[in-house]
Amino acid sequence: MTSAQVPNARIETYLDRLQSALRGVSPDYQQDILCEIRAHIVDSTEHSSDQSGAVDRVLHLLGTPEELAARYSTECQLQRASRSFSPWLILPTCWHWAKLGIKGTLAFLVALFGYSLALAFTAAVFLKPFMPSKVGMWIGPEGFNIGVPAHPEQMHELLGNYFVPVIAVAAFLSAVGTTQLLRWMMRKRAPGLTVSTERKVGVYPPSPAFIRREVENQEVIPSKLHRHSASQ
Repeated sequence: MTSAQVPNARIETYLDRLQSALRGVSPDYQQDILCEIRAHIVDSTEHSSDQSGAVDRVLHLLGTPEELAARYSTECQLQRASRSFSPWLILPTCWHWAKLGIKGTLAFLVALFGYSLALAFTAAVFLKPFMPSKVGMWIGPEGFNIGVPAHPEQMHELLGNYFVPVIAVAAFLSAVGTTQLLRWMMRKRAPGLTVSTERKVGVYPPSPAFIRREVENQEVIPSKLHRHSASQ
């Protein structure tokens, strides 16, 4: 294998690993991703005087194939979830998003709180017919409580027969409001501007222009150091 073939072999190995890591993505989308990453690498290294070193630096900036595949897979899930009203799709997507950065973590916490609140309200609605004297909206020495207080005899129930319809509406509004807020957060997510930011928020890889600048900077700095040491 010649020295010119070494970078190409390294690129193909990287792309093969990326394709294997993209098993959950549709074949058409896989090919789009592979073509895009190949173009990123070629555009970022074609003007470099040290092709082998430039390829190594570009692949380092992109991250491992598994990391890159996780970002693409999460982006694909976010696109689907941002158009969905299903909590069963939105909640797992927020969990995957949370693994990649602060925005995803915030979205997951919103999902966890909102859907847990809706679930608690729903449970209270179903328990009310079986525990009519214990389940309710209470106020008293223990403060405000929705559900089953520790000492209901010391509390005053506020809603009476209206508890079930009112709390059912509250459960519905909690679920719908949480879903709409999360869909808005997913649609408003913005790509990062640097490699470190992109690795945190899980967006598409850095642009060829950014990678090319990084490669050129890493080539120029050692060159300057070499000239400085030689002059001494």
